[in-house]
Amino acid sequence: MKELRKALKAFLITVLAYLIQACVMEHLKIADVTGSVIFAVLAIITVSYGKKFIFCASCIIGMIMESMLSNVPALYAIAYPVISMLCAQAFADMNDRQREKRRMNYEERHRRREGRKQLFPLFGKILDFFQQGDLPAHLRIPMCAGLMDLLMNIVLLVYMYLIGVEFSFLHIWRLVVAVAYTVGISILLMIPLRYFMGMYRRRNKRQRGGELM
Repeated sequence: MKELRKALKAFLITVLAYLIQACVMEHLKIADVTGSVIFAVLAIITVSYGKKFIFCASCIIGMIMESMLSNVPALYAIAYPVISMLCAQAFADMNDRQREKRRMNYEERHRRREGRKQLFPLFGKILDFFQQGDLPAHLRIPMCAGLMDLLMNIVLLVYMYLIGVEFSFLHIWRLVVAVAYTVGISILLMIPLRYFMGMYRRRNKRQRGGELM
């Protein structure tokens, strides 16, 4: 029953994300660029509910986009699930066993690098930051949304190049604005949607249970 409720909530916010994207975002452009409510919501589902829910949600979005907007056969139907699952590998929440495995792997790699001279110490510190364990959910969501939108825009730019459209600085500028816009949307939506999805109520129950013990 709990899994069914989670599935229904994920389905509801996925469909609403598409409707908002199709009907509302056209009127909320910034520098003639539209952000992606769809990727913002998919990122929230990824971090909050995990891989199996994001796979189903991305397939639903892919089929809807394919039937309504696609000019290239199977582009959206393939791109949305593939991009979502790639990002889920990095940003989806982990269970205790996965978290402990990542921590042990990080410690082993860190020991191997201790005696080596690093050519790029700043890059090494950034890599350590991402490998040492779970980042907070409120940080992973905008990062995941931005990466999803970036990958999708790269796919579209590659397609434009293949059909003969010449690149310019304007394309890069529009990509940067679109990704930043999507990140902003995810920051705006993540708290109310995660509350609707029951993430904060579950945390409060855990805290009360720890205090009673």
